[in-house]
Amino acid sequence: MDSFNELSYYSLFDIAEKARWKMTDLPWASFDKSKVTPELVSLIKTITIGECTTFNATRAFMDLFAEDLDFTQWIAVWLYEETKHPQALVRWLACAGEPMSEQEQLDARIITPMTQSQVEMLTFNIVSEIVASTLYQSFAKRVEEPLLKEIMISLGKDEARHSVGFEHYCKQYIENADDPEKEKLTCLRAAWVFMQDDSFVQHPVYITLNRVKEQASDDMVDRARQHITSRISKAIGVPIAGPEEFNAVYQEMRKRYKQSRQSSALNTDAVRSV
Repeated sequence: MDSFNELSYYSLFDIAEKARWKMTDLPWASFDKSKVTPELVSLIKTITIGECTTFNATRAFMDLFAEDLDFTQWIAVWLYEETKHPQALVRWLACAGEPMSEQEQLDARIITPMTQSQVEMLTFNIVSEIVASTLYQSFAKRVEEPLLKEIMISLGKDEARHSVGFEHYCKQYIENADDPEKEKLTCLRAAWVFMQDDSFVQHPVYITLNRVKEQASDDMVDRARQHITSRISKAIGVPIAGPEEFNAVYQEMRKRYKQSRQSSALNTDAVRSV
């Protein structure tokens, strides 16, 4: 196998190199403490805790995809870019006079054990990156503190780009699966569950969103749901008219899948009886 020409990592890496921001690019001298409120500090602490989970999430990815050179190469770059997020936010908190301790940051890395389904895990991250991107874009428009506004813009662009990477690999895993239709159902179900208000999903982004939902406008939630619908539709190659159609599409696909499996089983039994 020609790894340079056949692995997706190289083209995705080139895109990342062109888009990547540096910590020194952020306008640290523009920090305006008069624009900082206790409520804003509390919000940023909550978001920072969610961002600190990247380290252990990467460990879970490396374990689950250990045999995939392409994806693990890409996830290593994802780790580098994502770990800049809590670093920038921790530095902002220090500017605001609310530093986080080393132990707080270590404790924030802890995550609930994730799924053992590769497609499901990739799907969760398509969704979570879209949610995070939409959240940061929304906050960037409302935040008055100039430094934090620029941090939010930078983080939002990263999350949007990362969602494209996860979508690429998720689509690849579905297409190369022994049973692609089954994996399409896995992807659709995972995305639908993530979007439920009473979801039991313990993904760090979902937990963070629940903690800041009072700050999340209905418009932000609607935009995120529309983006998720569009991207999951592309990943599985099935039209989904809107977020409200998720369950109906899933039920219809599940019905057809069961019928095809039953038909295949009957044909197999008929061959064996000859």
